[in-house]
Amino acid sequence: MFYLIIAFLAGFVIPFVSRRLGKILPATMGSILFQLFHWPRFPRVHNPLQHAAHHDKWVKLLRCALIWGIINTFLCLCVFLYLPATIHIYAIVFIWIVLCGADVDMRYLILPDCLTLPLLLLGFLAAVQTSMISPLQSLYGCFFAYLITTLSVLVLSFMKQNLFGAGDSKMAIALGAWLGVQGLNYTIFLSFFLFVIYAFFIKKRTGAYGPALGLASLFSFFLLYAK
Repeated sequence: MFYLIIAFLAGFVIPFVSRRLGKILPATMGSILFQLFHWPRFPRVHNPLQHAAHHDKWVKLLRCALIWGIINTFLCLCVFLYLPATIHIYAIVFIWIVLCGADVDMRYLILPDCLTLPLLLLGFLAAVQTSMISPLQSLYGCFFAYLITTLSVLVLSFMKQNLFGAGDSKMAIALGAWLGVQGLNYTIFLSFFLFVIYAFFIKKRTGAYGPALGLASLFSFFLLYAK
């Protein structure tokens, strides 16, 4: 029960972290760490309309925090139930970064380096220290992700479409370090169809690709490493 409470709290803070990142980006990792943790300010609002808008904003933020808390708790429970104990810590960190990246991308249409680069390095570390994937497979996954995103952008540029952004490419490369070529194939294929479904419902050809990529990567992660 204690671990589930921690998992809920870790998910609960995701929208607050992403909202803070939206205010301080672009920035270096050091300045992000310096500015990320602060006590929230609650300015006095005397205008009734401004007060109502301020109240609605916090209600919406808390609702999102509750949803992310539930999602993270469920996924962490699946980690303990279905994944080998040797990769639990890495899996939990992987899930949190992917969820946080999805929230940031939905809000600001950006996947910042402060999330993608640590995810990449942790993927290499997990490959070295666990039996999830070999270091060579991890490296192959990164190269494959770089190749497939580069070719996709090239082809879509001729079609005057813009599906992959720079942050999406970096996220795909980081996911390649965790999933290898096979897992990344599943992820790219599934994320494309998830994004098509999302675009169909919102009736737009462009939008945040990070959530589709993140959801597909979580599916691939459990598919590959479930015991």
